[in-house]
Amino acid sequence: MPTLLFGKNALNGLKNFPASRVAVVHGASLSEDLKDKIKSAISSFEVIFIEKSWGGEPELNTLKDSLRRIELFKPDVIFAVGGGSVIDGTKMLRAFYEFPYLNVQTRNFNMLNFSTRFIAIPTTIGSGAEISSASVLYDREQKLKDFFISHSFIPEIIILDPRFILDAPDDILFSTMVDAISHVVEGYVSLLDNPVVDIYAEKALQLIAENWEVFKTTRTFESAQNLQFAAVLAGLVQNHCIVGAAHGLAHQLSSYDFSHSSAISMVLKAVISKNAENPNVKRKYEKLASASGIMDGVDGLNKLIEAVSVASNNQKDRERFKSLLNTIFKNDVFFSNAMKDKGAKGNPLPLSESFYKEILYSI
Repeated sequence: MPTLLFGKNALNGLKNFPASRVAVVHGASLSEDLKDKIKSAISSFEVIFIEKSWGGEPELNTLKDSLRRIELFKPDVIFAVGGGSVIDGTKMLRAFYEFPYLNVQTRNFNMLNFSTRFIAIPTTIGSGAEISSASVLYDREQKLKDFFISHSFIPEIIILDPRFILDAPDDILFSTMVDAISHVVEGYVSLLDNPVVDIYAEKALQLIAENWEVFKTTRTFESAQNLQFAAVLAGLVQNHCIVGAAHGLAHQLSSYDFSHSSAISMVLKAVISKNAENPNVKRKYEKLASASGIMDGVDGLNKLIEAVSVASNNQKDRERFKSLLNTIFKNDVFFSNAMKDKGAKGNPLPLSESFYKEILYSI
């Protein structure tokens, strides 16, 4: 477990953190005001800000420009300030910076023993990347998500400062919130059952259910903080219990230029309904809903997902998705990759092409 710094002025917890040269990797939306706050909170000789060199999903070949700047600067502390794309990409930047001859094809990451410290400041509510042992990159040639896994990828410190999300747009915050719900729901019914992680899942979903509407209307500090806690708990669930078919589909939808969180919001309800055809799985969903204070079991879960999805304003994505369904049905590579997807292996029902097609057909 990393150290969690949270609350008002959480950044000030870094005042006594030893740092000489700090590289801050961030997305395009990081404001100058927040950059100044980061710089003033760190006691170091030099701080540089590096805007990520990749567009949406990080890819191995799009990391090079950012990596070159890190290699020239030689930091002893690396920050990732952003959503899942920034944090996942920065994990690999740090790995290549310290181990320039790392052969990623071997998938042997157990030997990584980093000397640089890694700090994450999530600016979304739900990617879970800040608490994940995985760095997920897109492989454009194979048209699939690639997973690089090491517990050493988990940051030493996670900073949950609501100032980094209070002004973010609805489409980002609420679509990633659906991603957090997916981590909770899919982890809870995963084949890798874990009663301790179930408690994290129940609390995370309760916090989301109780705070998302307050946050949408007023964006209070308290509601923002509670949703940040929920996102970390949901990320812990995902990291311990492999998720399921919603992620298997969402990962393949990257090849059609859908963001991960938007793709999740479009398929999650259908996956839940399909899995709930099994009575044992349905009972688990109902237990999760009840423990989280959500009425009406599976229907209640799906109503929450629909409400948060609508708040994300992704109607254009939904319309484009439906217009592509006939094309997707004919794409054998899409279904082959979905069945092989490492992020879907926890689904409680067996994965097959017909299983995935039934889900898409219901949409």
